[in-house]
Amino acid sequence: MKKMLGTIFFMTVALFVVESSSSPRAHANALADDVIGELYAMKSVYGSEYAPIHWKQTFTSYDLQSEFNKALAAIQANPNLTQKQSREILKNFIYSMKDYHTSIYFISTESATLPFTVKGTDSKFYIMYIDRTKLSEEAFPFHIGDELVSFDGKPTAEAVAAVQAEIPANVPSTDKAMAEANLVSRQGLRGLNVPQGPVTIEVKTKGSTQVNEYQMVWDYTPEKVQERKDLQTLEPVNKITNTSKFHPQMSVDFMDVSSALKDAANPYMIGGRKTFTPALGIKVWESAETDFYHAYIFKTADKKLIGYIRIASYVAPDYLKAVAEFSRDIGMFESVTDSMVIDQVNNPGGSVFYLYSLASMLATQPLKTPKHRMALTQADVLESLQTLPILEAIKTDDDAKKAIPAASADGFPVSYESAKFALNYSKFMISEWNAGRKLTNPYWIGGVDHINPASVHYTKPILLLINALDFSGGDFFPAIMQDNKRVTVMGTRTAGAGGYVNDIDVPNNVGVMRFRCTESIAERVDSNPIENLGVKPDITYTMTDADFNSNYQEYVKAIQSALNNLK
Repeated sequence: MKKMLGTIFFMTVALFVVESSSSPRAHANALADDVIGELYAMKSVYGSEYAPIHWKQTFTSYDLQSEFNKALAAIQANPNLTQKQSREILKNFIYSMKDYHTSIYFISTESATLPFTVKGTDSKFYIMYIDRTKLSEEAFPFHIGDELVSFDGKPTAEAVAAVQAEIPANVPSTDKAMAEANLVSRQGLRGLNVPQGPVTIEVKTKGSTQVNEYQMVWDYTPEKVQERKDLQTLEPVNKITNTSKFHPQMSVDFMDVSSALKDAANPYMIGGRKTFTPALGIKVWESAETDFYHAYIFKTADKKLIGYIRIASYVAPDYLKAVAEFSRDIGMFESVTDSMVIDQVNNPGGSVFYLYSLASMLATQPLKTPKHRMALTQADVLESLQTLPILEAIKTDDDAKKAIPAASADGFPVSYESAKFALNYSKFMISEWNAGRKLTNPYWIGGVDHINPASVHYTKPILLLINALDFSGGDFFPAIMQDNKRVTVMGTRTAGAGGYVNDIDVPNNVGVMRFRCTESIAERVDSNPIENLGVKPDITYTMTDADFNSNYQEYVKAIQSALNNLK
């Protein structure tokens, strides 16, 4: 379920409920029977472990039993249920929670992409990235900033809305941004309709009123996993496997982002090293292309030096190396700059304790952390009981470092203090269960109630850039920094994915790869949840037609103005 620090904390507890038989049933197993079985398994998981359920009842009038009954009725009403119909029913059941964490993935190889990216305002949409390795200027005589007037015979706004309608609504600005990405990137594994063959677009070039028609062909990958027929089966086998409770992950799963968005040169990629934000001034230093972080120092018109660093996500291939590099850059910024910009747009989240490590290098005093209400099961209590004797034996920093390998702590400092945080957390989990609570009282993840400033830390003003495609850890980082009055936040509100997550794998014959459950709900210092509400900027900035037409020059001017007013 949730994980925390080191190997002693990474004890995986799996729950197995197994019923089996050596002889097959005498009759064929219909798809509808298996879909109903999967639906019951999902209901069991969410009934046991979905932490935000009471908040959802208040905020959206969500009711698990009602949504289950609706899905069950839809299955039972169709004796000739198809795989496509079953996936639509399960998808709607999951997304009825209006929770970006609770995703579902299906076993599918079908996909279709086009080699460009679309972004828009309320009324117009623009081509904002073109993969010129697939669309040469000669073959595709359009450019970044040209208006996409229509798509596949529909006004672009209608085409985007049609894609958006395939996923039940949550936060309008985030839903629209995700639909813009999915317009040119469709994945069967997410339950989306996947087109193939030719598609016609209409484009109006910058500075012209003429509309140009152009025909393209979807880069289509067919479905290789064929739909099932009626199966002769054994008796049902249910196995729900959960990861450790002590290493919480706050991230939204974007495994369905296609090759069109995985292109490293695409500045709109979720979690991409570089973003669409243009250079903010004349660069006097820049990190190497091989560095993990994209960072630079630039000079303003009034000769000030400003630092810029991109936090793409809260995941790193080597956390210790990433933390060391961040510390190097922050140390340089502290010595030579007047202020800094953190660009955290399009951030899908990641490791809680890596996030805390980065925050420690931006703190001038201890930062308060959000509390979480956490779903509890017997497996969580057992895990906590197993860690107690190991944690109680830690009496010094050296003891902690011997028991908790630094490489497994996601960059979080391993010390006697962090071990005591973990010990208090384990005791809290046990006491909450013994008190009869299925959902704990508010408490800090891993017991970490504050983040101390690191030995190398930044003391000057910070401008933090956010947008509607910041999820989970991408919600929490600005929430922590804003609640502690450490930064000025600029942009549009974040998505509002406010807890940590667990991936659930229930073996099945209906093509469900996995689904996710949100197992905590966090609250900010004002006791309001992050879930659904997200983080509102201190300075609101919404992209305009002029931004899309002029490489974000209005956005750059607004950032420069905000920097001039930082205190």
